[in-house]
Amino acid sequence: GYGDHRDLHRVDRRQRQDVYKRQSVISSRGSVRAERWGDRVWADNETEIDLLGFDFLVDSLLVALTEPRLLPLTVGVLGDWGSGKSSLLRLVRDALPTASVDEQGTPMAHYVCIDFSPWQFEHYDDVKVALMAAVLDRLREEAPTAEMKAKVSRLQRFVGRLRRAGRAGAVGALQALPATLPGIAAAVDPAIDPSLVAIAQHALGAVIADATSGAGADGQPVADDAEPIDVVTFRRELDKLIAGLESVLAVVVFVDDLDRCLPDTVVDTFETIRLFLNTPKTAYVVAANQRVIETSVDARYPELRDENGEGLGAAYLEKMLQMKVTVPSLSPPEAETYMNLLLAELHLSSAEFGKVRDEARKQRSTNNLQVAFNLGVAGDVLDKVPA
Repeated sequence: GYGDHRDLHRVDRRQRQDVYKRQSVISSRGSVRAERWGDRVWADNETEIDLLGFDFLVDSLLVALTEPRLLPLTVGVLGDWGSGKSSLLRLVRDALPTASVDEQGTPMAHYVCIDFSPWQFEHYDDVKVALMAAVLDRLREEAPTAEMKAKVSRLQRFVGRLRRAGRAGAVGALQALPATLPGIAAAVDPAIDPSLVAIAQHALGAVIADATSGAGADGQPVADDAEPIDVVTFRRELDKLIAGLESVLAVVVFVDDLDRCLPDTVVDTFETIRLFLNTPKTAYVVAANQRVIETSVDARYPELRDENGEGLGAAYLEKMLQMKVTVPSLSPPEAETYMNLLLAELHLSSAEFGKVRDEARKQRSTNNLQVAFNLGVAGDVLDKVPA
């Protein structure tokens, strides 16, 4: 009767209130989205706590990055937007030993990790220069002697000239550059597929056209005070520099947000890695949406097609990446487990949450096709489940 309708109305009102409590909000900085449940908030940022069961992905990346025989290496962490690529990069970075000295100050073997987001530079700086500068700045911090710091400074002066001169200055700086790009490709990377050299030839042609005036991007003459250095010399000196850092096991650069960038930035980032920075004891982990990257390459070079009339984006990416790690989409049981763990994190103490995480990891290892954590599992693990 009337009482039943009134009870249903109360239930419906409570449901509406729950929906109002759980709402998307924008932080005061205007750049970080979050999910709110009541008075608690989840930040939509990369996380250092694995709630998605990424253990097997982390292990795969660590095995590759820590195997000296595989270096130099460029790894693609591929997945859709929002699939957890940035979180995976952070988990891998945190798992690598980066401490350079122990408690007594004794040098320790370690990895040099560098985070780089080309998206942050594409509107006010040359991304090629920014990436090279980020690597050299970090290596300068690692250089143990004045002599090694001087070697870094020599390479930094070269990069500084590129930044000051712009694209035209880049050609002026590469004074000993071979006359043809196939020669460059053979000199710095014999493994480059000849079918993809056309892409780099196209880019170099544009640069040479800009350089005919002998002026920089600002129209002023390019400074010529630094000693000439070419691509091959830069690579050779960078190789010797990193090899001389005896306590450094490898330099690992984590490149994120590439699929947010314009096509020019996407291609420039890969070209910089392959032509300038791809030396022994280095690894590059690039997180991106594969379809976006392939489309960006095709958009940058729309006139370059294979015999079937298809763009070269897929072939280009295949050649740039020696290893691919795909972040899979969440299945319904995995999504339920993830949401349950998020709620548990809000309502449990650190010790209790650690217990349920361990149990969820155990459940996933035995059967990853079922829900690994829910209220029933919590009741089995905890003495008392919060109401």
